[in-house]
Parts: sequence; C-alpha cells; structure tokens
Amino acid sequence: MLPEPLSATAVLPFEKGFRLEKADPDLPGVSIVIPVWNAGPFLERTIRSLLMNDLAGCELILMDGGSTDMTMQVVEHYREHFTVVVSERDEGQSDAINKGMARAKKPILTWLNGDDLILPNRLKVVREAFRDRPGTKVVVGNAYLTELDLTPIHRFNYAPERLTFGKLLNYTMHHLVQPSVFFSREAWQACGPVKHELHYAMDADLFLSMAGRFAFEHVPVDVAYSVYHSECKTLKKRAESLAELALVQTMHGGFKEAEITLGQLVALYNETKARAEALEASAGAGNDVALLHRKLNAMARERRHARDALLSASADLPA
Repeated sequence: MLPEPLSATAVLPFEKGFRLEKADPDLPGVSIVIPVWNAGPFLERTIRSLLMNDLAGCELILMDGGSTDMTMQVVEHYREHFTVVVSERDEGQSDAINKGMARAKKPILTWLNGDDLILPNRLKVVREAFRDRPGTKVVVGNAYLTELDLTPIHRFNYAPERLTFGKLLNYTMHHLVQPSVFFSREAWQACGPVKHELHYAMDADLFLSMAGRFAFEHVPVDVAYSVYHSECKTLKKRAESLAELALVQTMHGGFKEAEITLGQLVALYNETKARAEALEASAGAGNDVALLHRKLNAMARERRHARDALLSASADLPA
C-alpha cells in the first residue's frame, strides 16, 4: 500500500486499483540515482511511481543540489524508501549523476529525473530482461512523452533495428527517452561517467558511447513517462540543448547528423524571429519583444559556437 501523499496532486492516475507484482528473488538489483534541484512541485509523483514497483533488492539514491524549495520535505516524507540521501551543493546535473553512481551498489544502473515516472511493475520486466538474456549490457523500453498532467504527447515504440549506433547517431530523429534506459555496471564502467561539462546532452553522449560498444536489448513494454513542462531544461534552453547535441554528435563522428541538428536550431531561430517581428508589428516595441530579441541573440551565439566546433572537429580528421 502506498503511503499517504503530502499533496493530493501527487496521486497518480494509475494508483486506483493498483496491485504490486512481486519480483522473483533471483532478479538482479537496480540502483536508481535521482538527481534533483528544486524539484518539489514534481518529485512526489516521481517517488510514488517508483513505489509502484517491487524495490526488493534495489536502492534509491537521491542526490539533491541544495534545494531551497520543498524538495527535502518531500524526501523526508518518503525517507524510509531511500538507501542514500545527499543534499549539498553540486556542479550541476552531470555532477550529481556521477556522485550518485559512485555510491551505487547494484548490478543494474539508471538515473531518473525528479519529474519523470517509472510505470507500475515495470522494473520487474527490466530486471527479468537482464536475468533472462545473459550478457545483456543495456535494456531499452518503450516510453511516453507527456504533458505535465500526464496526457500523452508521443509514444516512443522502439525496435532492435532502431537501437543501433548508426540510427542513434541521428539523435534528434532517433533519440532515446532517458528514463526508459537501464545499463549494467560494466557498461557504465566502460562508457561513463557522464561528461561533467555537458548540461543537456550528457545522456545522448553516454548512450552513443554504449551503442558503439554493446548491443541494446529491447523490452516491448511501456516503461517510463518523460514529463514535458515549462521548467524542463531542454524546453527552457532549447537552443543551448540543440547546440550541445550537435557538438556531441561530432564527438562521435556524426558530422552529417550534427548538420541536421544545426538545421533544427536554424528553424527555431527563424520561428522566434518571425514571432518577434509579428509581435513588434502588432504591439510595438516592448518587454516581450525585447525578450524575444534577447533569445534570438542567444540562439545566434549558440549556432555560431556549434558551427565553429563542427568545423574544428572536421579539420582534425585525418586526410
């Protein structure tokens, strides 16, 4: 039975009629690192989603970057379910993930952002895949991108042929939904930790490294919800996210694929420019127009930076 929620808004739609499926005692355990900072409005739902899975033999590791909102109040309400809780200043999400992984003890690893969800009884399916398919290093489940109220936006239905390095290199077209990806300790040791300097595309970089070394196994069930809302980094900082992804693609040899990503950045720039011009024509110059122009300048800088990085990487290729 789930604990009483702190907030009624944290109750998940699939809690009604929920029945926990017990995991077999021989299943390998999972370490789930939860990197958060000021995740209070969303974190309780994330925790409750995990509790709708049999966590016997698993561990939850919360790495809080020194939140100033209600994050730690939520954590204390569910404290007994965590193996590790750390609340201290860090150097960003990548740093928090790496510090959490350094504390992880189980053979299967993943991280879960403080606004995403694992669906009920799905950890059991993932653990069974690792047990039943000897030598498995990475497991990928299907996933949904959802609105904040969990209304589906898009379902990502993967297949083995979509989980190859060649496909994933074009990451804007064939990207993975991070909370539906689980990997072995061996894969993490071979390809991690996530790069400290990356703030948006650290998961793409890690998964591309893993795809270059290991075959990915697909479990044909919906495993996770990735929740899309106004505070998401990849939405608030879309230009920076695209520019960083293009840089990651070049690091893995995907120069043509990086050009595609930069094309999306150009499209975003043009869309914002059109909005600014339309707003200026209808309402005259003002705060909203000035804000859009600042966004345009930031996008232009990001595009120049990404383009320079692409050209530099190309120049370093052997003749």
